Amino acid sequence: MPLRPFILLLALLVLSVQVQAQELLRHAAEVRALPPDRALAGVPAELEVVVGFIESPSSGTVFVQDETGGTYFRVNPHGAALKVGDRVRLRGKSVPGLYLAGVEAQSYEVIGTGEPPIPVTADYEDLASGRYHYQRVQVEGIGRQLSVPEENRTILHLALGSRVIEVRVDAPLPEAMDDYVDAKLQITALAAGGINDRRQLVFPYLRVTDWSDVKILKAAPAIQDLGIISAARLLRFDPSRTQEFGHRVRTTGIVLAAFPDGQVFLRDLDQYVPVPTSSKGADKASVSARPAALAVRLAKPYRLLTGQQVDVAGFPNMLGFSASLVDAVPVNEPSGTEQAVVPVNVTVKEIMEGNLDADLVTLEAQMVDAYRTAAGWELRLLSAEQPLKALVPGFEPSELVKPGALLKLTGICRVESSTDKGFRSRPDRAMLLLRGPEDLIVLRAPSWWTVERLIGLVALLLAVVAIGVLWITLLRRQVVKQGEALRRRISHEAVLEERQRIAREFHDTLEQELAGLSLRLDAAVTRPLEDKAKGLLESSRHLVSRVQTEARNLVADLRAEPDSVTDLPAALQELADRTLSDSLHVSVHVLPPLPNLPVHVAHHLRMIAQEAVTNVLKHAQASSIALGLRVEDGKLCLTISDDGVGVEAVSTQGQKGHFGCMGIRERCQRIGASVEWLNVTPHGTQVQVHLPLSAL
Repeated sequence: MPLRPFILLLALLVLSVQVQAQELLRHAAEVRALPPDRALAGVPAELEVVVGFIESPSSGTVFVQDETGGTYFRVNPHGAALKVGDRVRLRGKSVPGLYLAGVEAQSYEVIGTGEPPIPVTADYEDLASGRYHYQRVQVEGIGRQLSVPEENRTILHLALGSRVIEVRVDAPLPEAMDDYVDAKLQITALAAGGINDRRQLVFPYLRVTDWSDVKILKAAPAIQDLGIISAARLLRFDPSRTQEFGHRVRTTGIVLAAFPDGQVFLRDLDQYVPVPTSSKGADKASVSARPAALAVRLAKPYRLLTGQQVDVAGFPNMLGFSASLVDAVPVNEPSGTEQAVVPVNVTVKEIMEGNLDADLVTLEAQMVDAYRTAAGWELRLLSAEQPLKALVPGFEPSELVKPGALLKLTGICRVESSTDKGFRSRPDRAMLLLRGPEDLIVLRAPSWWTVERLIGLVALLLAVVAIGVLWITLLRRQVVKQGEALRRRISHEAVLEERQRIAREFHDTLEQELAGLSLRLDAAVTRPLEDKAKGLLESSRHLVSRVQTEARNLVADLRAEPDSVTDLPAALQELADRTLSDSLHVSVHVLPPLPNLPVHVAHHLRMIAQEAVTNVLKHAQASSIALGLRVEDGKLCLTISDDGVGVEAVSTQGQKGHFGCMGIRERCQRIGASVEWLNVTPHGTQVQVHLPLSAL
């Protein structure tokens, strides 16, 4: 049993070796078909191929083909030299490469020499799709431009129909370089291209070893023999055209603007009358007649001045919205005299019609915003409520060019994009390309009231309003608070006034009457009377005396202000001293510490004590009264005790004509206190008032 896993593993290894032995790449197409992850595994390859192109010795890359397709292999730069046409037996393993799989050579040998691989006829779509990548191809097109990116290397721009591709030649410029421009060429080259990190073909190009692979099929017409056509006729329908599409044309015009990068704008010498699409627009067409304008891209920078008349030849190209010339060259030296160039006074609506594309125009607009771009300053404008942008290349706008400024702008009108409406294309977005500082004039500086300042002012006003609302709210609260205080003061004054009035009435009436009655009783006692009558007079005399005392106490209480009571122990002691008599003992027991009491609380507690003492004097027939004040269990306790006859529970609820106990209850409710009447042993009554300290 233990041998079975070992035997199974051995069988898998043998099977793997057999599979690898069977997977041997023998054709270029098999190498090209490998996915990157499989090519990374190093699949063995054994090919017989023909060398089609050799990279520079420093790279060590050789591009080869067989009857199935093309591939490449990498060799040691110091190994045996190879040349185009060599037949090679190649052994190695696969590598993923940048775009398609190739071979890492382990060994190779030259087994013969002959002709290079037969090229495949291709067009631009074949090259852009990568179908013939790293294979010899043959293309036909029109030479457009020659440039030298570095020493001993030349780039030929070749037009394949409407597309232009680079042909990279590993050789310096040819002696008769002008023969290749505008000529029909046949080029045999290696199909290659730029590859990104995602293994995608960004753009195709061709590789050529030397100029022997570039053949002129049809010589270019002499540039001086080209007929001059107006800008308005470029790329128009012409049934009589005999020239093959894609060749150079010649035109002449007045320079409207010339930029350092080779971008030039010309205006025709003759008026152009647009042909209306129907008879309804015939009158309008004659009114709108003006010279047509043209954008020209020079093959290399050339010094031109505004107003010069220039004769150029270039390749027609639909650039954006209007026809233009690219890869152009001056045919003759421009005229020395400079003519006055008058810009067309336009509106944004006229610009958006498209007839002024590439022409020099002028208009007034208000600046909305500005920001710097790689091409220069870009201004956002508003003219007649319609938006527009202007590009200011090569110079800094004036400090007065700020949002809100009214500007007069002169520049080249450029239609950036267009939309189709039926069969007709209409401009969708346009801009102005300014030539220099003189094209930007400030007609009116921006108002001091900029958006930022207005926002700041609004913010300040909002802050002032908020502060005002807050102040009014606080003032209203203060007025309400002062009104409440004033109402309380008025009520307090009214109460005091009423108390004073009642006190005066008591003093002037009841107390005076009692005093008179007391004098009469005193006089009656001095006369000889029977003992029974004399005893009755004595008791009446004492009763009147007590009533006088209570009346005086009542008057004193009415005249005393509630706010004058601040020291409750002192007030209780004053009450005791006032009540003390030969037949009644009154004592005060205060157990400190005591909390600070609000004035109204101290007043109500004093009045409760006084009312309780008055009840004792009226009903208890007591010989002693004890007033107590202490703090116990978070409460302020006020007690009034006597040794009288006691009290019944029902009598404390208030009876008809008796309001003492009821007044005590009401005062307790006002200050949040509780009260109860207790009978004490062996006889007497105790009034207990409990005020929670949390209610203070």
